[in-house]
Amino acid sequence: MSIHARLSPAAATPRRHFLKLAVAAAGVCATAQSPLRAAAPRRRTGEKLKLGLIGTSGRGRNMIRDLLQLDEDVVALCDVDPARLAEGAGIAAPKYAGARQYRDYRKMLEQEKELDAVIVTTPDHMHAPISLLAMSRGLHVFCEKPLARTVGEARRMRDLARTSGVVTQMGTQGSASHALRRAVEVIRAGVLGTVREVHVWTDRTPKLQKDNVGSAAVPAGMNWDDWVGVAAPRPYSRNLHPFAWRWWTGFGTGPLGDMACHLTNIAFRALDLVDPPEIDVAVGEPPAPGMFGAGSRIVYRFPERAGRKPVTLTWYDGGRQPDLALLEAHGIPQQFAKVPGSEKLIIGDKGVLYGDAYLKLNDEPRFNGVAKHPACLAIPESIARARQQGTLGHYQEWIEACKGQGTTYAGFEIAAAHTEMVTLGTVALQLGRRIRWDPVAMRVPGEPAADALLRPTYRPGFTIS
Repeated sequence: MSIHARLSPAAATPRRHFLKLAVAAAGVCATAQSPLRAAAPRRRTGEKLKLGLIGTSGRGRNMIRDLLQLDEDVVALCDVDPARLAEGAGIAAPKYAGARQYRDYRKMLEQEKELDAVIVTTPDHMHAPISLLAMSRGLHVFCEKPLARTVGEARRMRDLARTSGVVTQMGTQGSASHALRRAVEVIRAGVLGTVREVHVWTDRTPKLQKDNVGSAAVPAGMNWDDWVGVAAPRPYSRNLHPFAWRWWTGFGTGPLGDMACHLTNIAFRALDLVDPPEIDVAVGEPPAPGMFGAGSRIVYRFPERAGRKPVTLTWYDGGRQPDLALLEAHGIPQQFAKVPGSEKLIIGDKGVLYGDAYLKLNDEPRFNGVAKHPACLAIPESIARARQQGTLGHYQEWIEACKGQGTTYAGFEIAAAHTEMVTLGTVALQLGRRIRWDPVAMRVPGEPAADALLRPTYRPGFTIS
């Protein structure tokens, strides 16, 4: 099924676009590594899933705490840092004291024969290699956002999810929100009229350690080479591990990759924002070598398509926001007093959506909640609702789908397309200038340097074959 059909069930998918995606997918397999053949997916109807968690710090710690509230069975934990592995095991102990501990995800996937599914909460650069290996073994996969660090990896993850039949979900926890799904329905139904303009912003900005960075030693017992994984070798630094990896181009995806899969979720789904042919960038502070810059402004331009007018999506980070005059023109500071550090504004010719849940039509003085707005009451629900909202609901929806009950809302089919849109912005940021995008060839015409940013080369020992 094409991404258009997944995003807009009521719309027929043009065969031309489906073929375009198929050709592009074939190009990824041919130019990266050989296609993977997957084992049959494992399902446990009515039984507890046997789960393995790869990455036990940061998001991993929160994931363990969430899993304690669900009635499943965590049988294995993995982290290359033994101190963080022990910390995660300690959090899991009240319910999963018997979970076996690993420092190498490859050994875990090889030795844990009863695993049904894995949860990947590692740094971005390891999302694809771990998820691909797990799917090739017939394991269901929940992978944190962004789905991958690069376009080529995202497409390959989508392709293997398609052919393997495993159940997948990207960690955009807000996707389980009833308000988000209702906002998508309302925009698709035309309540905002023709949408031509979207603004999304975050206060996230690259931050590094400043004290004693150069003298830091590899944590005791940690296999630093395994943490570096598919990336080019480099010395240990506290400006990489445990958190600052996010701001380095070889390991993370910067503020854009950190937040855009959350903040652009409604606009991407409701407006079908795939294949932007042009992306423009500006950075407030020039980036240090190998890093993303601070204070970025990225403009995605989407052309007129069947049933849709051109749309411009503008992204701001590092404290940048839309012009105050624009926000005031729509009454946002007047009603909400303070403009938050991270938010989104979708502007149509009949009205605007602010955040996930606030709607104001052109003749109205104030925003009202989408769920109870008079203009929305007659619009039928076309998207199935998660049985439980929030973070737990997002996990539960995946777990139930692994058992053959329902489907996921952020499976790799849509997650790969969403991640592709987001990470194209990181390509433009690294090149430092406006780019054109050819989705069929998976190329930035006239920019040969972009090829390595789209199709990463993995180090020996970490290739997937």
